[in-house]
Parts: sequence; C-alpha cells; structure tokens
Amino acid sequence: MKELIAKLRKKPLALAGIVAGVLVIAAIVIGFLVFGGEKTVSGEGAMDGNTNDEVPGGYLLSRKIDGVHIARTRENFQPVAVMVENLVASRPQAGLDTASLVYEALAEGGITRFMAVYASGDQISKIGPVRSARDYYLDWVKELNAVYAHIGGSPQAFQLIPQYDILDLNQFYNSQYFWRDDKRFAPHNLYTSSELLDRAVRDKDFPEQGDFESWVYASEEDPVGESGQTLTIDFSTYSYETSYVYDRETNEYQRFQAGEPHIMENGAEIHAKNVIVQFVKVRIADAENRLNQETIGEGEARVYTNGREITGTWKKETLESRTRYFDSSNNEIELNPGKTWVAVVPTDRGVTYE
Repeated sequence: MKELIAKLRKKPLALAGIVAGVLVIAAIVIGFLVFGGEKTVSGEGAMDGNTNDEVPGGYLLSRKIDGVHIARTRENFQPVAVMVENLVASRPQAGLDTASLVYEALAEGGITRFMAVYASGDQISKIGPVRSARDYYLDWVKELNAVYAHIGGSPQAFQLIPQYDILDLNQFYNSQYFWRDDKRFAPHNLYTSSELLDRAVRDKDFPEQGDFESWVYASEEDPVGESGQTLTIDFSTYSYETSYVYDRETNEYQRFQAGEPHIMENGAEIHAKNVIVQFVKVRIADAENRLNQETIGEGEARVYTNGREITGTWKKETLESRTRYFDSSNNEIELNPGKTWVAVVPTDRGVTYE
C-alpha cells in the first residue's frame, strides 16, 4: 500500500514536468515566428508590392518608389515631387541626396532643373531651393500621381496643371508649406521640408497612399563593372556637365557636377544605385526660349546598374502610363533597389561611358 501511494504522489510531478516542457517549446516557436520572421521578402510577389503573409518572410515589402524592402504599411507613401533649382547661384542645394527618384532635364538657357521625388517616409529637414514648373515635368508627375510642389511656372505649365488634374502645391497659394532662408538671396532661397509636405497632404486631403505602377526591381546582383568607370553627360556648358563615377565596393554611382562631387548644403554627397539616360526630342517652345520635350512615345535609353551599361529604349504610351525602359531584346530592365537618377537628354547631346 505504501508503494502504491508513493507512485500516485509522483504522477502529478511527472505531469507537471511534461506540461512545463510543452510550454517552453511553445514559447520558442512563438518567439521565432514573431521575432525571427522579419526578413527580406523574396519571390516574385515581393517585387511589385503585392506580397502577402503567405510569402516567406512577408514582414517586409518592396517599396514601390525605389524597390527598397521596408516594413509593412511604409511601402507606398504618397509621392511628392519637388522642383529644385540648379542655377549656379542656387548651389549648394538641400535634400537632393535623400530623394528616392530624381529627374534632371534642361530648362531654358542651357540650365538643368531637378524634379526630386520623395516617398520614403524619411524625415528631411530642408529641400530646395524650390523653383518653377515646366510642362514636360508634368508628364512624370502624372505617371506617379504625385503631389507637385513648385513656385509659379511657365504659361504652358499653368494651363496644363488643371487639365491634367495635378495634385498641385504652388507656393503662390500655399506659402505656409514653404519658407525663405534669409541667408540666401531671392529667388534662390525658397525651401520646404518633409514635415511641411506631409502637413500639406493631410490639410488638403490628398491621398496618403501612392497610386502608380512600380518599376521592376530585382535582388541586387554582384557588381560586374570596375571602380572608376565614368558616365559623362554633356547637357550644355561646363557648369552643367554631369558625371557619375562607379564604385564597385558600394555598387553605387557618385554624382559629379562641373568636375566636382555634387555636395549638398549639409556636406552630404549624392550616390545612386541606378542611373538612366533618356534621349528625347527637344525644340524651342516660345519667345522666352522655353523648351518643349517629347516625353510621350519612345526613344533611345541607356541604363547603368551594377557597373554595366545596358542600351535599349524607353517607352511611355500615354500621359498616365509609367515610362519604362527595355533592353535590346525588348525585356524590361530590372533595377537595383535604391535611389535612381534619370537624365533626360536631347538627342544631339554627347554621352560617354568609359
């Protein structure tokens, strides 16, 4: 009888040990699922922002504006496109180095102007100097359905902005979202910030999520080029000659302007994962020597990524459709996740890569 009682007393202890073991295993499994699963998304569904929880590592998504893998709910902020001046007197600029996507094209007089697109959700304290609108930039604004921040513009741009139903943020009527820097001379001293732009999106009830088609982004490949390879674009005069120098170690292109590194006001350099050269037909549009640039249709393009040059074509079928870039076999070119600079160049200008 004593032996039977002893056995019965031991059973609860054994049962408790089993339960404790099960709880420990369960805690380990739950911990792995919650804390160990946040990895870079892989698979075709991950690249276009349509990833769901069934995709392995689905805690991160490919950001639509630049392909960077980012936490869920941060992958598709409303793009805001800011016109930024590049007249010599406006340098150094602020905030260009933090833009996810930048277009550079000629304005009148051989001067280039930037349209910097922000959709990362990062806090950027100063962007500018902000400058005026031109009509052909609206073609890129429209394909991104972006908010368009600028001060004034050409008559052609003013006419088309309401026709195109642009989400317009003209400083003339929205001065609260911009400021003048008294350390710089007007008109090269108008600035904005990500905080003010976010406030404008909320105040004006603009969409908070982007509505545009993403480019094709692939997992970053091993670099194939050699450091020092240089892309040079002859926009006009030496002051606007642009170069991108490849660095194999970082697999990036450093931007140079007028023979010097393009440095921001805060000392930051500009680096891009991809550089695109898009050749377009250009003509004089009016007596003020403003330009007309044919950005809808197709033409020659060169894409620089992973240290290699890919020659092909660009195509933009309609105002609303995204400009896309294809190789010589008519396959859409895959870009590296990260910042992209697009140089829109007249067909008669020199471009070298050596």
